[in-house]
Amino acid sequence: MDYTAWSMAYWEEASRVQERMAQVRQEGLPPSPQEEALQRRRLSILYEMYLDCVHTAKDLGRRAQRQEAV
Repeated sequence: MDYTAWSMAYWEEASRVQERMAQVRQEGLPPSPQEEALQRRRLSILYEMYLDCVHTAKDLGRRAQRQEAV
């Protein structure tokens, strides 16, 4: 298994999620409280996705290092 390639793919996905978060933030505050709550929810979900990608990328990177050491 190529853990390094998998790790890089997760880092790339984390970067894409960060870019999307920046886009949502640049949209500015929505006109209504309901839409503002939806925007906060979207940002929260995107941030969770980002953290999952980073965690998985780090884990796969560690596995790749262990595999190379053997």
